[in-house]
Amino acid sequence: MPGDNMNPCPYCGTLMNNPRRKQCGAAECKRAFNADRMRKWQRDYKAQHGQWYPKARHGDRQREYSRKRYQEQPHWRVRYPERAALIDARRRMRILDASQGEVFAPAAVHARNGWTCQLCHEPIDPDVAWPDPMSPSIDHVIPLARGGEHSMGNVQSAHLGCNSSKGDRVDPAPQVPAQGGQAGMG
Repeated sequence: MPGDNMNPCPYCGTLMNNPRRKQCGAAECKRAFNADRMRKWQRDYKAQHGQWYPKARHGDRQREYSRKRYQEQPHWRVRYPERAALIDARRRMRILDASQGEVFAPAAVHARNGWTCQLCHEPIDPDVAWPDPMSPSIDHVIPLARGGEHSMGNVQSAHLGCNSSKGDRVDPAPQVPAQGGQAGMG
């Protein structure tokens, strides 16, 4: 008789036609069955190995390699400061809905201005490192926040402290440096 081999589902109690089935096939019963199977596997694994995971996993080795590599190599922003400055400027311009700007090296701006701060007119020491207030930085004559663009015609050399003090203000008489030489002092 077909009804003699019907077993109830251990999760919901529904009668099952196939005696080899472990659950009736409903979504809730499948989830419960798989959860039970996973708990049994974890119990067996822990009983056999004494811990949940092996000691030396690939992920651990990868994390250790990455940690060591990052300690040996400086951050990409340190290795490529011109690219980092351009990415930061482009981000600010995107926020302000401005143009994309042009790529230039800060050293080219400082060389054009004779390593002289265009805000305080004092010399800039190229060996002073950020975050020292006397370290070299690039100042936008018309700040990006005021609609200026990131181009050689709109940037000038400045000390980091002078640039930070200026903020997003526009100088009343900006001294936009000429392409070939040092900007005038008057």
